Amino acid sequence: MRIRVLFVLMVLLSPFMAVQAHTPNVMMSILKEEGPVPKDVLETAGFVAGDGIKFKVGDSTNNSTMRVSIDLDGDGAFNESVDYFSPWMVYDCQYDENGTLLNSDCVESDVFYFNGSNGTGIYDYQVEKMVNGSHTDFWINTIFVGVDDHTESELPNVGDCFGSGCDDEIVESSESEDTNNQLIPILMVISVVGLIGVSISLINEKNIEGKDKVYVENYPEEE
Repeated sequence: MRIRVLFVLMVLLSPFMAVQAHTPNVMMSILKEEGPVPKDVLETAGFVAGDGIKFKVGDSTNNSTMRVSIDLDGDGAFNESVDYFSPWMVYDCQYDENGTLLNSDCVESDVFYFNGSNGTGIYDYQVEKMVNGSHTDFWINTIFVGVDDHTESELPNVGDCFGSGCDDEIVESSESEDTNNQLIPILMVISVVGLIGVSISLINEKNIEGKDKVYVENYPEEE
């Protein structure tokens, strides 16, 4: 009985496992005295849209703070009105015996996720260092954000159209993808209804078995 129930649940939940989205990963970037490590996020790093980078200060120089800015619009400049700027971060914040920050504005690390309109692409980022309130160092490097592609293979199958003259098929593929996205809520409803039906069936079957047992105990067959 349990094996049958597990099989039914796996069948009902299989559509959700097939459309599961990419789970975001977080890459660590240590801001050291000589600059960020790693310096550049290369294409080979496997960093894709939806992932994030955690910038953490690794420079213990006294009275030093560091900040990261990312050129999101790609204009070659770092502008606080349109680009991303982290708070000024320090190597080590002070805590009391209960683990509470003594200074609520103190920050040791910051995370930025590349998603939405700031997804796939190549971004310049800048690391600034200040000591005793004065700028001492600047580093500018790049971050490569790849495409979050879940397809098993990028190679065309036998009979597939690729190259020039395939615009019509590309449109059809896009329309098919939209249709599949619309079907997901319907599959969710069907799965929920199926789960309810299985539960009711199991309850009824259990009740019937209980009645049969009572009947046999009260009216045993004559030998």
